[in-house]
Amino acid sequence: MRIPERKPMRKTTADAAPGGAFFICTMGCKVNRYEAQALREKWTAQGMKEAARPEDAGTVLVNSCAVTAAAVADLRALVRRFRRAAPEAEIIVTGCAAGPAGLADLPGASRLVPQRDKTGLLDLFSGDGEAGARGFFVSSCDRSRAVLKIQDGCSHACAFCIVPSVRGAARSRPPEASTEEVLRLLRAGFREIVISGVNLRAYRETGGRDFWDFLERLEDTLAPEWAGRARLRLSSLEPGQFDDRALAFLGRSRMLAPHLHLALQSGAPAVLARMRRGHYDPEALPEFFTRLGALWPRFALGADLLTGFPGETDEEFESGLDLLRRLPLTYAHVFPYSRRPGTPAADMAGQVGAGVKKARAARLRAFARERKEAFLRSLLDVPVLRAVFEEGSGNPRAGMCEYYAECLIGDEDAARVRPRALSPVRPRALRGDRLLTEPA
Repeated sequence: MRIPERKPMRKTTADAAPGGAFFICTMGCKVNRYEAQALREKWTAQGMKEAARPEDAGTVLVNSCAVTAAAVADLRALVRRFRRAAPEAEIIVTGCAAGPAGLADLPGASRLVPQRDKTGLLDLFSGDGEAGARGFFVSSCDRSRAVLKIQDGCSHACAFCIVPSVRGAARSRPPEASTEEVLRLLRAGFREIVISGVNLRAYRETGGRDFWDFLERLEDTLAPEWAGRARLRLSSLEPGQFDDRALAFLGRSRMLAPHLHLALQSGAPAVLARMRRGHYDPEALPEFFTRLGALWPRFALGADLLTGFPGETDEEFESGLDLLRRLPLTYAHVFPYSRRPGTPAADMAGQVGAGVKKARAARLRAFARERKEAFLRSLLDVPVLRAVFEEGSGNPRAGMCEYYAECLIGDEDAARVRPRALSPVRPRALRGDRLLTEPA
């Protein structure tokens, strides 16, 4: 896992003292990014400045990830690096790797703030005791595509996952607060909003209304004014969420980007059972996506794939790969299983050898590359895509189109697209796994 380099939303002014400046580094998922943005906004409102580098800050916050043992190892290296760069700074480590079920201590860190106490950091420079009680919310984003967190925690306890231990049981945000935040982001100029959570399948409102109920109400609120002018994108969903209700909503939505991502992990039912993910049948997915194809003639479909889980046989791997071939996948994120201390899977019998895991991951990645290249080539036939480009001066500048394909545009055309906007572009050629485009 690469140690992240994050661009701050605001740079420190030349005469700002380090004691009045902060630096934030976020590791891991979109939910962590969302929470970091909420802290950034509150601290800025409390008179603090965001520094461009840790050495320019009096307070350095590391928003950690604990999803793998490698992520924790990267965190240790990151804190050591920041301590060398900023020997006098207060280095606060929060997030999933801090505290119980994570690290009990971390050399170089001034203090650890467990994930369950992260909202208390909202008050760090005010001391009013009120901001943390309200929880996280954002008015902007440090990237051109905004993230909306509607759910936190997970009560499922997959055998390989430590997240329930560090983020707690599943809990959902009131739908009114989420809707207000979407409208606030749209009015601030964001034109793509990613709906995110730790486990969106666990989303529940008072009265038992679920994730699809929430989306239906949000669609009905937004579509009259914003359909065609902005879009929503769904982050990772559980395969068991794709039923007739899902199909009906996806078919009628005017706000959703034509892109779905599966937290699939494996296509072999026996492997899923050992993972404690036997609550969905992967064999139901090919038929669902065939039916969706009649409603969405073109769409992107991704998946998270975990290979080499304890006990996975050659036959199970091959049956899982066969299932993947029957899905209209356009990309995949492949992870060889690695032991995560504190999870049931770490002590399971039948641990798969490193060489076998590496070989299986290589086959899955080759399959995913072939699917992705074929899909990108099909997008060259689309007359106009609508991409959201990031701010910056890089050449070429990068953005994301509705089909979750990265688009590039050269400096000579960059002035004709606006960050955050849905910019119409024509695809011209492939550059690696990205599309070269020009303004339409």
